[in-house]
Amino acid sequence: MGFVVAGLWLATLLLEGKFRKPHPFHALVLLFFLWNFLSVFWSLNIENTLQRIKTYSQIFVLLLIYWELYQKPEELMAGLQAYIFGAYVLVAGTIYNFLTGNVAVKYEGRYSATGVNAVDLALILMLGLPIATQLFFAARNDKRGTWLKVINLLYMPLSIFSVILTGSRTSLVAAIPFGIFIVGAQQIKFDRKIFMFVIILISLVVFLPFIPQSILNRLGSIGSSIGEGDLGGRMNLWWEATVVFAEHPILGVGSGAVASNIGSAVHNTFISIIAETGFIGFTLFLSIIGIVIYEAVRLPKGMSGLWLTILVTWAIGVLSLSWEFRKLTWIILSFVILEGSLSEQLSAQKAEISWTGKTGRSSELNESASQPNVI
Repeated sequence: MGFVVAGLWLATLLLEGKFRKPHPFHALVLLFFLWNFLSVFWSLNIENTLQRIKTYSQIFVLLLIYWELYQKPEELMAGLQAYIFGAYVLVAGTIYNFLTGNVAVKYEGRYSATGVNAVDLALILMLGLPIATQLFFAARNDKRGTWLKVINLLYMPLSIFSVILTGSRTSLVAAIPFGIFIVGAQQIKFDRKIFMFVIILISLVVFLPFIPQSILNRLGSIGSSIGEGDLGGRMNLWWEATVVFAEHPILGVGSGAVASNIGSAVHNTFISIIAETGFIGFTLFLSIIGIVIYEAVRLPKGMSGLWLTILVTWAIGVLSLSWEFRKLTWIILSFVILEGSLSEQLSAQKAEISWTGKTGRSSELNESASQPNVI
C-alpha cells in the first residue's frame, strides 16, 4: 500500500507540475538520513545498515507525501483522526487477546495486540490521548461531529484500559504530560476539565477489577525498579551502548549496527542514535528535535500546549524504546511542522487582509479560522 500511495503521489506531482517548497525540517531530516546511509562504509553490521537505509528512504518519501497532502487545517484534522482510528485497531486487538487469554508476555501475564510489542503499543496509545481529547472538544456540533465526539470520547477509557493491560511501567510516567495538559490547557474550560477527570476516574473504577493481579504488581514495582537502577535490565544495555559510543565517538558503529555489538536493541532512542551514528549523527538529530520544539513553542497557546504534550510524551516513551527508525517518530515530528506551517499561513492571510483592506476573502478566511484547528 505504501508503494501504491507513493506512486499516486509521484503521478500527481508530474501531472500538476508543481511541488510544495520543503521546510528546513526536511533538509535536516535528509542530512540525518544521508549520514545514516554513509555509515554503510564503516558499519560493523552492513546487513542491518542496508535494512535501515531502506527504512529511512521509505520514511523520507512518506514525510514528503504528508507535506504535500496536509495543506489545510481540516486536512490535518483528518490525519489526526485517522491516527485515532488506527489506534482503535490496537485497542481492539489488545482487549480481544485479554478476553481470550492470549498473553503477550506469559511469565508476567501482560497483554498486547497480536504482533505488537507491549511497550510499543502502550506508547502509541498514550500519544493518542491528547489527540483524542483535542479532537473531542474541537468536533463540530453536527451529525458527523457528534459521531466523532463519541468515537474520541470512548477512545480515552478504552485506551487507558489497554495501556494498563500491557503492564508498561513507562506508560505511567508518560501519562504525566497528559495530566498536565488537561490541567493547564487554557482552551479547555474548567467544567470540561472536570468532565475529563471524571471520565478517567470512572474508567479506572470500572476496569480496575478486571486487571490481573500480576500486572498490578508489575506496575507497582516502578519505584523499586528505578531505585535499584535496573529498569528491566535496560540500564545494563544503556551502559554497554555508551561503551560502544566511547570506542567510536565521531562516526559511530553504523546505522542499525549497535544491536550486534551488545546482543540486543539499546531500548533508548537517544543512546541508540549516538552509538550508531556518533557525535555527528546525534548532533543532526538534536537539530531536528530543536527545530520541531521551536515550531511547537511558536504556535498559539492552544496548539502549542497540545504538541508540546505529545512531544514530551514521546520523549519519555522513547527513553525505553529504540524508536529512531519507527515511522511514528517521524510522523509525530512532521505533524508539528505541518501545524506550524498552517498556523503561519493563517497569520499571513490575516495580515494581508488587514493591510490591504480587502474584504473579498474575509468570509473565506473567517470560515477557515472557524475550522476546529485548535490542534
